[in-house]
Amino acid sequence: MKIIKNLTAIVLCIATLSLFFARVYADGIITPETEATALDISNEHKKSGLSVTAEKAVLYEATTNTIIFNKNANEKAPISHLTKLMTILLTAEKLKTDKDFTLNRKLITSSEANSKQGSQIWLDVGEKISVKELLKSVTIGNANDACFVLAEGISGNEKTFVKAMNERAKSLGMKNTTFVDCTGISESNISTAKDIAILSAELLKHNNLKGFFTTWMDSVRGGKAELVNLNTLVRKYKGISGLKACASDKSGNCIAASASRNNLNLIAVALKTKDSDSREADARAMLDFGFEGYDMYAPEIPKDATEPINVIHGFELKTDTYVDGTAKLVVKRGTTGDISITYDRVSKLEAPVKKNTKIGELVFKMGSKELLKRNIYTKTDVKRIDLVGAFGKLLLSLLKN
Repeated sequence: MKIIKNLTAIVLCIATLSLFFARVYADGIITPETEATALDISNEHKKSGLSVTAEKAVLYEATTNTIIFNKNANEKAPISHLTKLMTILLTAEKLKTDKDFTLNRKLITSSEANSKQGSQIWLDVGEKISVKELLKSVTIGNANDACFVLAEGISGNEKTFVKAMNERAKSLGMKNTTFVDCTGISESNISTAKDIAILSAELLKHNNLKGFFTTWMDSVRGGKAELVNLNTLVRKYKGISGLKACASDKSGNCIAASASRNNLNLIAVALKTKDSDSREADARAMLDFGFEGYDMYAPEIPKDATEPINVIHGFELKTDTYVDGTAKLVVKRGTTGDISITYDRVSKLEAPVKKNTKIGELVFKMGSKELLKRNIYTKTDVKRIDLVGAFGKLLLSLLKN
């Protein structure tokens, strides 16, 4: 009986393989693509019910990269000491990636750093000062000499550091930004409200910076230099998390302010306000507008959208799938019931299948307006099965039964 059973298994195995290797192709496979960086749900500022005095402004939700309010947000403008936000980001990234570059590491003040005018902590030539105190001086006090010491400590000289600043800006999608120094002293440092919001969102990923950004007053150099934060919202706005305020003759008063409430991480950027009071008022008005009128919505993804997909000629018959990125939306309060979710995906794949192969799309709409699109990908690699492997796998399965 055992011999008969084995012969039967072999016959069935050969018959199945003849069908298995029939030429079958998957339909409409889409190759992976780069996701769009930001979703703009803003209306013209005159129609939104929100008014700001700044010439250029944006309200940006950092988790979903959503623009809620937009007033000339893509127009270029001088940004003064907001330039330092990129210096702070490169410092934070250096701290994360270089084990020898720590908050306690001492950097030496060069004669060029000592010569910086404007806001400073009066560093002496040759003076050693920790990265922690330098970060304090830049985030709280806008100190130009401290900023220059950081740039030299990271890249050796300002020219190389500025090159890194521009490269990082490009990698973040800051398409309208050009840095010419590390401090913001030059009025030729140019950006947009939207680009500053993108930069700010990246900075907020570094939780170790929050303590610096939200400090109202401090001192460094053993109390020799007092620091006062120009971002006055740090001492009086609920949920504040940073970032920086500044002013110059050409840029006017500028601010990038961030706050978190009710799962929203908002960033308000105002460029060229007329004075410091207007600067604070504009940032506060935008943040209030976002928190009072918008919600974070995390819709339930249809189970069928991420069910395993069949694989023809694969060593495994199926592979799991997933939706990329965060399936969250910033929506006007009270409108979540108007959102619909649809998806479209191919029915099968042919091996070999690579991990992260795009097989479809998930689309979120409000009425006819598309709000968000997410891709559906395969979770694992699936090798193409050869004749020997298929024969052995099927025979073993039959014998076990």
